[in-house]
Amino acid sequence: MFFRSSKKKSQKKLDELCTQADIFIQVHFVRERNGEHYKFNTLSLKDDPEWTAVEKLLAENGNPESFSDTCQLFLRRTGKDETIIADRAGLENGYFTKLQNTDFYRPSKQETVLLCLAMRLNIEEARVLLKSAGYTLSNSEKSDLVIRYFLENQLYKTSDLDYVLNKLCETDLASIG
Repeated sequence: MFFRSSKKKSQKKLDELCTQADIFIQVHFVRERNGEHYKFNTLSLKDDPEWTAVEKLLAENGNPESFSDTCQLFLRRTGKDETIIADRAGLENGYFTKLQNTDFYRPSKQETVLLCLAMRLNIEEARVLLKSAGYTLSNSEKSDLVIRYFLENQLYKTSDLDYVLNKLCETDLASIG
C-alpha cells in the first residue's frame, strides 16, 4: 500500500512540474517568423545578481574561454570529486581527464546540459558553460525552455527533466541538441 501511495504522490508531483513548466513555456516562448525572431524584452544581465557573481568568478579566474577551462572552473567551485559529477551526469569516470588532455574539445549540447545539472549550476553559470561549448538556450525552442525552467528553479533531477521533456516536447535529453 505504501508503495502505491508513494507512486501516486510522485506522479502527482511530476504532473505538477509539467504544468508549471508548460506555463513557463507559454510565458517565454518566442515564435520565429520568416527566419527572424520576434523582438521581446529581456532582463538586463548587468542588473542580475547571479550574473554579477558569475562575472566576478570568471574575472578572478582569468576569464576562461574554452569549454574545458570553464568546465574545470565550475567543477572546482562545486568542491565535488570529478567522479561524483561524472556519475551524476551519466558520463564515464575518465571524462574530466579526457577533457583536460584534449585541446578544443566540443561536447554535445546534451552532455553540456547534463554537466550543468550534475554541477548544480544556476542559470547564469549554465549559460556561460553552454556558451563556452557553442550552445545557447533558445526562447524559440520548447525543449530549451524546459531546460531553462529546471535551471532557473534549481531542479537538477535528470529523470524529472526527461519526464517533462517527454510530456511537453515529445523528446528527451538524449535527443536534444
